[in-house]
Amino acid sequence: MTVARLDETGEIEQFDWASEVVRLGQGLDQTGRLEDERIEAAVQTLWRFAARAEELGATQVLAVATEATRSAVNGAAFLRRVREETGINVRVVDGNEEAALTFRGLSAETDLTGLIVIADIGGGSTEIVVADNGAMQAARSIPLGSGRLTDRHILADPPSPVELQASEADAAAAIAGVLEKLSSTSLREARLILVGGTGEYLARLVPDEQQVTLSSVRNVIAKIETLSAAELAAEIEIPEARARVLPAGAAIVAALAELLRPDHIEISRSGIRTGLLREAFFGAEGANGGVLRVSANG
Repeated sequence: MTVARLDETGEIEQFDWASEVVRLGQGLDQTGRLEDERIEAAVQTLWRFAARAEELGATQVLAVATEATRSAVNGAAFLRRVREETGINVRVVDGNEEAALTFRGLSAETDLTGLIVIADIGGGSTEIVVADNGAMQAARSIPLGSGRLTDRHILADPPSPVELQASEADAAAAIAGVLEKLSSTSLREARLILVGGTGEYLARLVPDEQQVTLSSVRNVIAKIETLSAAELAAEIEIPEARARVLPAGAAIVAALAELLRPDHIEISRSGIRTGLLREAFFGAEGANGGVLRVSANG
């Protein structure tokens, strides 16, 4: 959750944040459904977020649902329950819209000179955007995220090398096909920018004086193989549920870096929530001031 308003200069001021891992898409590959326990966790989390936003004076509440909700057979029922119990009307965005929002959020705060591949690694999907000198050229959503890969391949805690290798191979096969379709020219050595939590958390495992590179990601993966989810969570100060899926996220990053071979990997915190804020405040349907709360769930 992000709560924001326009400051006196007309710029977006984000002044409250909250994050909670509910793994809404857990088990989706196996059953095609959102699990009752995950639905309950998501509804309760959204209720708490809505209450917090109201306390802070939010005049408009926006929420979006992504891959897990749009692909689950009971996704519509989940959205009805959210609306009935929290009063929040959740907007389901398709993969292309999700990628466009991610790009809009990133472009507001990042130099996008040159040929760039942007990756937003979520729990159920990964959005890939190709941009050239600040203009989005193409985008695709891949139904492959850190949660989904964890469910498919990673059973052990800590994860075994074999499990991580299988995760990376799965990711590489999916990403390679998409990259070929997104650009008629080679993306080799294009800039690679990661948005969202996966890149941020991996960077915490890289020594401060070092850039994040393919080599450092390999070192991080080797370290992850020795840490339980609880130990990893404690080391980089994240919830254990998020640490549980980070190894699969690292495998996706490694696959991307192997395919693209960038000089280094850039990390940005701006993404879909920033894009939603900019759409709300400055877009055709945006608000003209006030306090706004934005939530995104996968």
